[in-house]
Amino acid sequence: MVNASFTPKRHPESGIYLFRKRVPERLKDVVGRSEIKFSLQTRDPAMARIRNLEELARLERAWAEIDGTRITNSERFASYLDAKFSRVSAAGREPEPAATDTASVPAAPALSPVSVTAVSPTAPAAGAPKPPVPLRLLFKSYAKEAQLSPATVKRWTPVVERLIGHLGHDDAAAITRADIVAWKDTLLEGGMKNITIRDVYLAATKALLQFAVDQGLLAGNPAKEVKVRVKKKVKEREKGFDGVEAAKILTATLRPFSHLISEEMAAARRWLPWIGAYTGARINELTPLTAAEFVKRDGIWMIRIRGANNKLRTFREVPLHGHLIEQGLLDYAKSRGKRPLFYDPGRGRGGKDANPHHKKVAERIAEWVRSLGIDAGVAPSHGWRHRFSSVARFVGMPEDVRNIIQGHAGAKVADDYGETWPLVALREIEKLPRYVV
Repeated sequence: MVNASFTPKRHPESGIYLFRKRVPERLKDVVGRSEIKFSLQTRDPAMARIRNLEELARLERAWAEIDGTRITNSERFASYLDAKFSRVSAAGREPEPAATDTASVPAAPALSPVSVTAVSPTAPAAGAPKPPVPLRLLFKSYAKEAQLSPATVKRWTPVVERLIGHLGHDDAAAITRADIVAWKDTLLEGGMKNITIRDVYLAATKALLQFAVDQGLLAGNPAKEVKVRVKKKVKEREKGFDGVEAAKILTATLRPFSHLISEEMAAARRWLPWIGAYTGARINELTPLTAAEFVKRDGIWMIRIRGANNKLRTFREVPLHGHLIEQGLLDYAKSRGKRPLFYDPGRGRGGKDANPHHKKVAERIAEWVRSLGIDAGVAPSHGWRHRFSSVARFVGMPEDVRNIIQGHAGAKVADDYGETWPLVALREIEKLPRYVV
């Protein structure tokens, strides 16, 4: 008797339910295996029970037909197996010896052992609907292979969850272009900014589904051609700090700081704006610095910016402007020993990889710069970077050297040839006029 409340077993990795049924001893020679096993293509236990009963009924009928009228119905069972297991053609069957009993039934062709391809719980069976491609597992695989940073995983995980919530399922194989367009429209109607949808939500979805295509899990990327229009931002001022703003920030770095902030945060306020002004580096590239990143090449002191801390994933070494050395930056770096210059790991409160301590320092510095009354139209962490480019153009710094110093990707193939020697870079750095405050 079949138990209607019986729930099939899940696959331990995919979580998809499986149909499993032992082949009766009398039919093993016909079927060619001892067990029938295939995916029920669902993670829903209620749906799994229904599909399990349906498949069990079909299989039992097929077996009964073989037992009762093998001559006329054995081919039906063969067709059932073909549909479920991508079975090879049984055209090469040899006839079975004639029956020895008194029945006047003609001899039936004997089924050769069934050649069955091992079916994974997520692999499609011939003639069967495409198996699901779970979005969460897909994202996990993509993040691992693409080696996404913890911050990117943190940013994109809610995107995947929000997409699943909108769809009402987590099957990438069932997603259509219309689904993505409808999701985009829903996000817009909910008040999300166009640029956020384009640069985060659609970007993450396109990358994830393209990974599924590359893995052979999907035939096409339903999100590939979906776009959201972003109105060009009105530009009311330059992106970098102007002369007055630069002087205001640098002057503030020389004032005494409250005793309520840590020694490391006081040092971050004191030094990060100056280093940014003379190197054009991103603040997030500077906050992880330790004394070990201050190196001497050809007699020239340089800051080594690690590849792990920048977008190009490539290290670079930037000469120290003489004004930084005169102010005592090297002395401060040496005083820290092996500790980071701008934070104390011992004071951390269990920060996660997705939001490491050094990034929090950059956020605090941005807040401090804002508190000085700097125009909100300038990004505090990039204001120095843009100003460096402007000043570099003014003093005639060659574009290729400027790009190398700031860690920009070169636009020409020729930019990948040759090295920028420390002396060349220092010569250009020293062209920058000193900030007098």
